[in-house]
Amino acid sequence: MISSEKFKLLLDKYTLGILPTKEYGELFDCITSGIYDDLLLQHIEKNTRNKDIEGAELFPQRSAEILRKILSSEKQNSLLIARRPKVKPFYWAAAAAVIIAVIFSAFFLFHSEKKDAFTVLAFAKNMKEKINTSLQPLKIKMEDGTFITMQPGSVVHYPEHFLPDKREIFLEGEAFFEVSKNAARPFFVYNKNVVTRVLGTSFTVKTNLANNRVEVSVRTGRVEVYEFNSTEKSDSTKKNGGVILLPNQKVVYDGQARLFVPSLVDDPLPVAGDSAQKIIKVETFVFEETPIKKVLESFEKVYGIDIVVENENIYNCLFTGDVSTQDLYTRLNFICQAIQASYEIKETKILIKGAGCK
Repeated sequence: MISSEKFKLLLDKYTLGILPTKEYGELFDCITSGIYDDLLLQHIEKNTRNKDIEGAELFPQRSAEILRKILSSEKQNSLLIARRPKVKPFYWAAAAAVIIAVIFSAFFLFHSEKKDAFTVLAFAKNMKEKINTSLQPLKIKMEDGTFITMQPGSVVHYPEHFLPDKREIFLEGEAFFEVSKNAARPFFVYNKNVVTRVLGTSFTVKTNLANNRVEVSVRTGRVEVYEFNSTEKSDSTKKNGGVILLPNQKVVYDGQARLFVPSLVDDPLPVAGDSAQKIIKVETFVFEETPIKKVLESFEKVYGIDIVVENENIYNCLFTGDVSTQDLYTRLNFICQAIQASYEIKETKILIKGAGCK
C-alpha cells in the first residue's frame, strides 16, 4: 500500500477533479482496503468545516457516524465493497465511487468553491508551511536569500531546498517578496490560480477573497503574471493570458471574469537603480519657466512611467514651482492646475488632457 501522505494527495486531487484516470484504481484500492479509514474520517472533518457559515461545521461525532454507516453497511459490504477477494473488480470500483461521492457531497454542500489546485500541489511537493499568526508583518528568509514579508493571517508553503532549475512558493493571503537574482533559477509565486514569475525583483501579491481577485504590484525589476491552467491529462502548467509588469505597475486578476486589468500602483515611488538615483535630487523638481515637456520627462525618468499628452499644444506651456516634497500624483495635480489641464491613468500610462498653450 501507499503512504498516508500519498493517500491524502489522491483524495485532494479527486476533490478538485484533477485526479488522472490512471490513479483511480490506486485510490479505490486504498479506500476498500480499510487501512485508511482514520484518514478518511480526518478528511471529512477537515473539508466540511466552514467557520464563515454559522451551523455549517460537521462535528467529529457526525463525521464518524457518516463514515461508520458507509463502511459498515451490510448491503454495501456484501454487494460492493471489496473486503472479500471473490468480489469482482467492477464492484469494488463502484463501491469506492459510492463512498467517495457520499464523503465529498458534504464537502460541496458546505463550501461555495473548491480548494485551488496550488494547495494540492504544495502538499504534493511536501513543502513546509509558515503562518503569520501575529498582528504585525512577519519577515522570513529563504535559503536562496529571498525575503518574504507576510501580512497577518497569510500562509506561505515553501520547500526545504529549491530545485536546481526553479524556485517555487505557494502563497495564501498577502506578502511582499524581495527575490534574490538568479537568471538560471526563475522564482514562481503561486496564489489562487495566478502565477507570478520573476528572476530577481521585489513585488507584492495579495488576495481579496471577498471578490475573488488577486493583485500583483511591482516595486523593482520585471514580473510576468499569468493564469494557471491544469488538466486531468497533464500536471504541466500552461500560460493563459497574462501581462508583463514593470516598476510602479500592477495588475488585478478577476477570478470570475478570468480577466487581467493592468494599471499603475496607488503610490508610485522612484525606481531603483544607479541611473535613477542620479536623477533623484531636490533641484530636479524645482522648476522656473520650464517647458512642460521637460517637466514630464523628468517624472518619466524618475518613476519609469510613460506620460503622454492628448494635445501637443500642452508642450507649449511653461511651469514654475517647487514640487520637491510631494508624491507623483500630487505633483501632477499642481502642474495640471497651473496649465488648466487634467490627467488620468490609462492602464500603465498617464494621460495629460487640456487645450494647452499657444
